Amino acid sequence: MAQSIWYLRHDEQVFGPFPPPQIEEALKAGEIEPDWEISLNAVDWLSIADSGQFNIEPNTAVIDDLEGAVSWHDQRRQARKRWLHDGSNVTEVARDPAQEAASRHSVLRDHIRTQALVSEEKNKRRSPWIGLLAGVVIIGIGFTVWLGQGDKPIQAGISQTVNCVESLRDGVNWTGCGKPGYVQPGAKARNARLDKVRLDDARLKGADLSYATLKSASLRNAELVNVNLTGADLTDADLSGADLSGADLRYAVLTGVNLTGVRFAATQLDKATWIDGRVCAPGSTDICR
Repeated sequence: MAQSIWYLRHDEQVFGPFPPPQIEEALKAGEIEPDWEISLNAVDWLSIADSGQFNIEPNTAVIDDLEGAVSWHDQRRQARKRWLHDGSNVTEVARDPAQEAASRHSVLRDHIRTQALVSEEKNKRRSPWIGLLAGVVIIGIGFTVWLGQGDKPIQAGISQTVNCVESLRDGVNWTGCGKPGYVQPGAKARNARLDKVRLDDARLKGADLSYATLKSASLRNAELVNVNLTGADLTDADLSGADLSGADLRYAVLTGVNLTGVRFAATQLDKATWIDGRVCAPGSTDICR
């Protein structure tokens, strides 16, 4: 039987496709959660928990009360709004009954389609030729989705093996690698895994490290001018002496970071989590307000 490969979706971003063992490993490592969605065709989606395909506690209950399901999603959206607005009150938007009915119908239709897709995947037996054809089709879908991403390609760095000889690129895994004095200005390394990496004296001017993880990384005296660190996790990193002029640190996590001697000049800190755990106010520049 040919092995299926799955797309993942979370926060409106699509990842993959990945084979089941890679998804299992990511689940065990806590890199993804059971509420992430999976799909065989990047069209019909179902949460990992509801799919019953992976080694987690499955949620196979049928949605008997669709009103309750929609209400639960509304509560999740309201909770996210409250977090983004630092706990301020969220104004309830007036509801359109006709629009809500259409939304409920769409949710139910997608749920039924995806359940049927997963059920078919569980029960059918493929010949080698059918498996090969399915693989070609899925690869074609993946290429089509990649083309549709424009300048934001699908990130495929989940559980990627550490490779210290690779250049700095999107999704690369440099966990624990030693790269002192590394030079690659303008590098594109979105979602890179750089935990505990040693990049002292690196020259990365204008690089894109958005949403990278740099926990406990060492970037002493690094040139990080105009670097995009939006959403990056720099927990416990050492940035002493680094130049962060013009850097974008919006939504970055800086808890426990060593900022001794760091140069800030027109450095954006909107909604960044500061070294003491405070969330910087919108419009914060150079100083967390």
